[in-house]
Amino acid sequence: MRRLALCLLVIAACGGDDAAAPIDAPMRQTTFGGDRPVTLQVPSDFDATKTYPLLIILHGYGANAFLQQGYFKLNDAATARQMLILVPDGTLDSGGSQFWNSGPECCDFGGIAPDDVGYIGGMIDDVKAAWPVASVALLGHSNGAFMAYRMACERADVVDAIAGLAGHASSLPCTPSRPVSVLHIHGTGDATVPYETGVFGGVQSPGAVDSVTLWATKNGCTGARAAAGMKDLDANQAGAESTAEATAGCPAGGAADLWTIPDGSHIPPLAATFPDDLTAWLAAH
Repeated sequence: MRRLALCLLVIAACGGDDAAAPIDAPMRQTTFGGDRPVTLQVPSDFDATKTYPLLIILHGYGANAFLQQGYFKLNDAATARQMLILVPDGTLDSGGSQFWNSGPECCDFGGIAPDDVGYIGGMIDDVKAAWPVASVALLGHSNGAFMAYRMACERADVVDAIAGLAGHASSLPCTPSRPVSVLHIHGTGDATVPYETGVFGGVQSPGAVDSVTLWATKNGCTGARAAAGMKDLDANQAGAESTAEATAGCPAGGAADLWTIPDGSHIPPLAATFPDDLTAWLAAH
């Protein structure tokens, strides 16, 4: 299938945001990204004597920044969770869909070849130069998850952790300069980006399990993956339905974890506890 329907369709993406800089930081740059400008979301009670984690949210193919942040239930996260947040938009293709050039799997179907590693990496460098950044994490869905994996490969010098829903590790050559913590989230019922290994986007692509195993090896983990509790990730399934697994023997800053949603779709309705579980994992890694 040449063009993949990775769009977010109808999402409750409304709610407040923290895009405006607080009064006590009026001289700091808040717009980044050059010809694809993004406003940095800053805690309303920003304190220049503290450092903050920087979270970059990457949308799926055909979606956009606003919808993706709402889907992840992180509209108010800058203040509520004390983060600096960037939510950029990808490049518009000939069909009117925004995408990230994450590699041969997805989703530069028109061969536009934007340098998204340079674009996202440049924003990270510029934000770190202007704001007190403690750590950098990327969170992506689908095409955005593929892109997060690519950034972990090519900009491990600045990316500390990634979390991706319904995407695979990049099939491109990958030699990260240091360990990067990886959280892979995937539904076994995903019909768009399958949970299992197989041909995707015309190339052999690792599935969820192989993506985590691959990164466990890259990070130098010495143990096997083992059960690490249950998570309530899917709002349509009662209770804590999803299995969490963590790889043992990983170095500090080099986790390789897998959260599996049984029968979960490509765009599972995320439970209200998802932001808590996600930000707790990021804080721990």
